[in-house]
Amino acid sequence: MSRTDLAPWRTLLGAGALAAVLALGACGDRSTRTADPTPAASQAQQAAETTPAARGLDPAAVARLDATLASLAASQDRSGYVAMIARDGVVQHVSEAGYADVEAGTPMRANTVVRIASMTKPVTAAAILMLAEDGLLSVSDPVSDYIPAFADARVATGLMHDEGFEIPTAPLTRPITIEDLLTHTSGVGYLFDYQTHLGALYIDRDIYRADGQSLEDRINSLASLPLYFQPGERWFYSYSNDILGQVIAVASGQSVEAFMQARLFQPLGMTDTSFFPTDAHRERLAALYTHDEDGALVRVQRERDLAMLAEVEAGGAGLFSTAHDYIRFAQMLANGGELDGVQVMSEGSIAAMATPHVGLDRMGEDQRRIGLAFGYSVGVSVNESGGRRTGDLGWGGYFDTAFVVSPSTGVVAVIMAQEEPGPGTRDTTSAGAVLQSQLAGLVPVES
Repeated sequence: MSRTDLAPWRTLLGAGALAAVLALGACGDRSTRTADPTPAASQAQQAAETTPAARGLDPAAVARLDATLASLAASQDRSGYVAMIARDGVVQHVSEAGYADVEAGTPMRANTVVRIASMTKPVTAAAILMLAEDGLLSVSDPVSDYIPAFADARVATGLMHDEGFEIPTAPLTRPITIEDLLTHTSGVGYLFDYQTHLGALYIDRDIYRADGQSLEDRINSLASLPLYFQPGERWFYSYSNDILGQVIAVASGQSVEAFMQARLFQPLGMTDTSFFPTDAHRERLAALYTHDEDGALVRVQRERDLAMLAEVEAGGAGLFSTAHDYIRFAQMLANGGELDGVQVMSEGSIAAMATPHVGLDRMGEDQRRIGLAFGYSVGVSVNESGGRRTGDLGWGGYFDTAFVVSPSTGVVAVIMAQEEPGPGTRDTTSAGAVLQSQLAGLVPVES
């Protein structure tokens, strides 16, 4: 049983961000607010130099993408955007619009450091699969083999507390496995349930809060909360990848940062990716913005910039990266685990990530509507819908970032903005929504 009488309801994060992760609808009506943007096309021109083997992009669609991002940045729907589009392994276009820092007049660039939030999740999943390749774990292992506190997990039989302020619970019918965490079918909760008393417990146990605790202590505390359902029953977006971060630390004997740097970031040439930005990275860090009740673009103050205040490696939300870096990770996924002659993961592990382990029957209503199933910490399209092609995979981040890998077309795309969802933030003009609305048109009909 778990008490809820002392658990305050807190509204740290906007629940609407979840539906927009890969639901990425069409671009809606644009604001008439004005700004003085300085769209930058320096790298876009250079990116036109491609190898003969690479199929091209549709020039008209590329021009539409540039114009759309420039218009949205000019009207301050976002402070700025950067998009990188590759095809057949070659970056063919870079679109840069608006500002990384409006007040300083710093333009948004492909090497601007941004908070990628939940785009950390696929990276964490990749690290887990690398440990499986090393023989240090199996995805079928009980999580309690690595985090013993989960052996005592219980499952809520009701989401509201009873008259004794207790959440009624029942025992597990089977252990939570690593695969349950990879697929978000573990039953663990998150920060987006504002309607139930169980949700209040998870909000109160926010593991991203700067409170001096170690990653191990935070995850052990999380393990004491009831699950929403029996493991494997259905998909539910959760702290699962943060728990996987602790599994990485235990199985590898290294910190999450050290393992990812040695096995992923350094081999892939991702020199600007880290849980803890250096002083040099901070000089290129985009400011974080939001939209207030009146729809005005306002800067988020440093003391409210939760990503910058992080004390531990949050495997579900903690990485900082750049468009230039992340497209290298995405291209590695597209290449079956290889980039620039370096095989960092096996083709089998990549295939496992891209397999829809959670079918539409266990996904939420929003995901079923757009044909989005779930692999190992990535969304996987299982039909042709809204510009998505069967087999497309990717994910997005809370601060308005997204990536897509499209095996059928050879396209890999990353888009970044820096917007904390606020009362005046519109999902229809998010970076992810723009990318999805433009993606299908980028591929010429004849190819």
